[in-house]
Amino acid sequence: MHMKTINLDLPVAKLVEQYAELKPILKDLGFTEIVNPVALSTVGNIVSLKKGAQIKTIDLKSIVKRLEDEGFEVVDPAKHEEKEEAKEDRLELLKSYIQRLSQGEDLDEVRKDFVENFQNVSSNEIVEAEQSLILGGVPLEKVQKLCDIHSALFHDQDIVDGSGKELEHEVGHPLYILALENKKIGELVKCVRESEDKLSAVEKLLALRSHYGKKAGLIYPLLKTKYKINGPSDVMWGVDDEIRQSLSHIAKTKTYTEEELMAVLNRVEEMIYKEENILFPLLKDHFTDEEWNKIYGDLAEYGLDLIGECPDWKDYVPEKETADSDAGKLQFETGSLTAKEAVQIFRTLDAELTFIDKEDIVRYYSEGDDKIFPRPKSCLGRDVASCHPPKIVPIVKNLLDDFKNKKRDRLVMCRKIKNRDILVKYLAVYDDGDYIGTLETVEDISDYKN
Repeated sequence: MHMKTINLDLPVAKLVEQYAELKPILKDLGFTEIVNPVALSTVGNIVSLKKGAQIKTIDLKSIVKRLEDEGFEVVDPAKHEEKEEAKEDRLELLKSYIQRLSQGEDLDEVRKDFVENFQNVSSNEIVEAEQSLILGGVPLEKVQKLCDIHSALFHDQDIVDGSGKELEHEVGHPLYILALENKKIGELVKCVRESEDKLSAVEKLLALRSHYGKKAGLIYPLLKTKYKINGPSDVMWGVDDEIRQSLSHIAKTKTYTEEELMAVLNRVEEMIYKEENILFPLLKDHFTDEEWNKIYGDLAEYGLDLIGECPDWKDYVPEKETADSDAGKLQFETGSLTAKEAVQIFRTLDAELTFIDKEDIVRYYSEGDDKIFPRPKSCLGRDVASCHPPKIVPIVKNLLDDFKNKKRDRLVMCRKIKNRDILVKYLAVYDDGDYIGTLETVEDISDYKN
């Protein structure tokens, strides 16, 4: 239902013209001259509702309450401006604490000042502060590096969750699943700390890759592209990658110092805190039921290594599959195929295919089991840059620019992923010399090499 809004600074006549039902209400409140057409068309076109209340010595609070009881939303521009100024002052103060930490000041000293000035802080404020620092010129790498210290500032303080939703307790909801995975990650961290065979315990902890993959594929890009909230994508995503790399390095080289291992375990625990106290409330404030539905449908794409299986969510509505059609033929110079035949050929190929159009938008990826690179359906129609970690984005954009300018037409590399040899190709696609997109192919060639 559309909310009826009353601006206290607008002339009374304009408000009555907008809402005819307002006239008897205002008369009842004491604006008796309002029923006089002459008074309404003269004084009523000059005097605002707020000014009229002063002239008639009518309590403004009682006017606001009565209007709200009648179903109106009352807006006082002056108070709104004061509120915005207060919000800006809080943001600047919050930024100053993070900057002090970034400059090396002792955490306890900064927290002491923070506690004196902030009884509580919202997840939105924390994200806005970090995002504002980045936009203000603080290098992203520095914000990422000090991310754990920044979030430690808010420990033992109330972080306000304004949504009022308890989605992380709703069985099967994506936030419930992410919270369940965090609980398991916390248990695995404890096992590493207590285990005598720490290397084996670290290898088990690497199961967190599936959890971080869900955030990278389903959460961060949506926050960044639709809601223009860059903080988590720019900062948390980078920290996730650093954690994975540190653990993978320890597992691969089988060497570590106690200090290195404890440092990365602390970062894992700090990320759990940041997710549950900063990221989750942010998601509850913004994501729609439809978006949560799509996220649930794609969760298994990133693996369920931590929890074994995906709990059923009572509110999930599976998307309807588009039926393959035999109607019509795709005509080529060298023959023709039905749409169904073309789809099944793509599914049968050993290589995973992804096509990005000339505007850098992801338009297609091939289906198949046991994918090397998970692809959620939500990536379709999205800028390809939003599908990559922040530190990779410049490399992706540079490659696509080279393809568009015909400086090169391919990039081929072989990567080790989960002890498999993976051949990745990026191929420029041209039509009569005009760039129309990029095809990515991904293929497991381990068996061929062996």
